[in-house]
Amino acid sequence: MFLPLKRHRRVQHLAFTLIELLVVVAIIALLISILLPSLRKAKDRARRIACLSHLKNIASSSRVYEADDPSGWGIPVHPFQYEQDPNNPTYVGAYEWGGKSGIGRDTFMGESDPINSRYGTKAGFGPVTRPMNQILYRSGFKDNLAAGDEEGMLRDTQLNLDLFKCAGDTAPPRGGHCPDWIRNSERSSYDHFGNSYAANIFMTASTAGGYMYSNSPYLRPTSRIPTPARTLYYEENIGRWAWAAKRDPCDFLEGIDVGPTRQIDGWHGDPWTYNRVFVDAHGEYQPVIDRSTEDLFGYYEHYR
Repeated sequence: MFLPLKRHRRVQHLAFTLIELLVVVAIIALLISILLPSLRKAKDRARRIACLSHLKNIASSSRVYEADDPSGWGIPVHPFQYEQDPNNPTYVGAYEWGGKSGIGRDTFMGESDPINSRYGTKAGFGPVTRPMNQILYRSGFKDNLAAGDEEGMLRDTQLNLDLFKCAGDTAPPRGGHCPDWIRNSERSSYDHFGNSYAANIFMTASTAGGYMYSNSPYLRPTSRIPTPARTLYYEENIGRWAWAAKRDPCDFLEGIDVGPTRQIDGWHGDPWTYNRVFVDAHGEYQPVIDRSTEDLFGYYEHYR
């Protein structure tokens, strides 16, 4: 007599539990949608901190290099600095101080493949020749160029040298003036140049009368830098190219022009902001432009 009533109550109880489940699922979905951006920001922050840590390690190791260098130079200088034609140099020194073989600028010897890259082993810039590697990777590297080992040269482009690789290094800046890198927009700086980081080599030149020194640490004794805490040492390579963004359209590559009011994001998501380290080995996550002025240090106004 009471059994049907009990069954009816059981059905009601099951229906109520299903509604509760749906409510819980909806709440969880809402919480996930709220938390995901925070988790993404936390992940980006972790990558940024790790990247800056690599730069600080490189700066500290450069001071070790300086102590052994006869000229007291703080940025390691590739052996080719002393062999290349000063009127027709094969490299500029921003990357070849450390890292693996890069696959960019594939015009060396007129061929297009990773082995014939101008930043690669065959061109003389393999990991065994990059001076900072001798300090940070003491186990050493095989000289595949001397051995004539082309398979080894290819392996040199595939090395995972974490200290020269930024976790945020994903792509070139849209708007820099390094067309061969931008043309390969899926390629990281680490793969293209062999290094995620660039040394500060600006305002330095080789002339007939010898080296022209400047406030750059490159080809200059560190002891002669008057303000080491304010002199740029190394930076994320996207920062090196982003500050050189052009207002004028480039006829060699469509879509490169950023214009005076657009922005170039760094590898960590913030516009015009990049990890940098200074000669005293302290590092900063630093904006390089005041966006409120819509102006690259007066560049656009000067060239209007």
